[in-house]
Amino acid sequence: MNPLVLFACFLPLGIIYIVMKLAVWVSVVNAETNYVRKEPLRKRGPFVANPYEDVDAEEDDYGDSTDYR
Repeated sequence: MNPLVLFACFLPLGIIYIVMKLAVWVSVVNAETNYVRKEPLRKRGPFVANPYEDVDAEEDDYGDSTDYR
């Protein structure tokens, strides 16, 4: 009889745990669905014309102490 009473005492805690897990999961799924729905409408830009160019190319001057060539 004791294991049955022990199981009956912890059963509400287990049910509450499962319900809370399901509520959090549904909340996250709804948040992700809303984010994905808004993503195509998001404004993008401005983009850089050439992101890999040397922006300070004209300022490069090598002196005696920095000329390693």
